[in-house]
Amino acid sequence: MTESGDAGTKDGSPPLHVGTSIEGAPIGSLLLQVLRAHARVGTELLNEAGVASPHEIVLLYLDAHGPVPQTELVHYMGRDRSTVTATLQAMERAELVTRSPSPSDKRAMIVRLTRKGRNAVPRALAAWQELERRTTRTLSPSQQAELMTALAAVRDALNETSD
Repeated sequence: MTESGDAGTKDGSPPLHVGTSIEGAPIGSLLLQVLRAHARVGTELLNEAGVASPHEIVLLYLDAHGPVPQTELVHYMGRDRSTVTATLQAMERAELVTRSPSPSDKRAMIVRLTRKGRNAVPRALAAWQELERRTTRTLSPSQQAELMTALAAVRDALNETSD
């Protein structure tokens, strides 16, 4: 057995990407390996598309929802306010978004796509669609549905408050 618990390849050699296996936590260990591989491939695809991560998430959200208060992006991204502010500042420097005071609440900032940001949306979406294709290419439609159900259950269990 390899470190990740895999038997190796068909010729008996170890798999190319051996991950960490934590005794007593095989699912968590495997999820960590999957997340790391997914992030690596996603970053490569986004770099090829000329879009930085997590800028693509903001671009896609603004494309779908139009201008929104910055606090909405903080909630959507699940990050702290300072991290989202830093991301938006970088996106402003790259001329992908603008931020301006809300006309109804001067304390709130409204985030909007620029023309350059709108032009980047199709490339960001294409990168995510290619990542999805690569992620699921060896799974049947029924396996994909089962994986979606299982991952949603894991997410919900982890998000439950402990009693």
